[in-house]
Amino acid sequence: MNDKIGIVLIQGAGLGSFIWDDLKPLIKNPVLTIEFPNREVGDKANVNLTFDDYKKTAIEQIEKWGIDNFVIVTHSIGGCVGLSLTDYFAKKVVGFVGISSAIPTSGNSFISCLPFPQSLLMPLILNLFGTKPPQKAIEQTLCNDLTSEQTSEIIKRFTPEAKLLYTTKVNYKNIDFIKLYIKLTNDKGFPVQLQDKMIKI
Repeated sequence: MNDKIGIVLIQGAGLGSFIWDDLKPLIKNPVLTIEFPNREVGDKANVNLTFDDYKKTAIEQIEKWGIDNFVIVTHSIGGCVGLSLTDYFAKKVVGFVGISSAIPTSGNSFISCLPFPQSLLMPLILNLFGTKPPQKAIEQTLCNDLTSEQTSEIIKRFTPEAKLLYTTKVNYKNIDFIKLYIKLTNDKGFPVQLQDKMIKI
C-alpha cells in the first residue's frame, strides 16, 4: 500500500486527461487523471450516457489505482463529478480543491451554478444544439490565454459530453475534509463573479 496522499485530477467538459500532462511531473505525490468516457471518438458517442456513467467510470479508475487517501482536484464541471465521489470515498477523501469549478449545493445540477437567464436557457440550448460549442466559442472561452499550439490541440480533441452531465442533480453529504477554491481571474467560460458564488457554497 502507498501511504502517500494521492491527487485525483478531474477536468472540465469536452476535455480529456491530456490537459494535466504538463502539471503531473511537477507533483511529487501519486497522481491519477480521470478519463471521461469516449474521448475523441465522435460527436454522438456520449449522447446516451447518464451522469452515473461518468461517476462509475471515475470510481473504477480510483479503485484500480489503489491509493488509500487522496485529494480531489477539479476544474469546471469536473466539480460536479468530484462532489459525487465524496460520499462513496468518504473514508479516503482528505481534501477537495476546485479550480474555477462548478460547486452546486447538494441536490442541484451544474446548471444551477449559472446566473439567470443562462440557467433558464441552458437546457433549451443543450436540446437544440448539443454540448459541443462552435469552434469560435471554444477558442474564446477555453483557449483565450493559451498558445496557438495548445488551442489547436483543444479544438482537435474536444469531445461533446452527455446532456445529463449538465442537468443531473448532484447529491452529497460528506464534506468533512479540507476545502480550497482557486479563483482564475482570466477564465472566460466561468467568470469571476460565478467563481465568487461558488466560493461561498
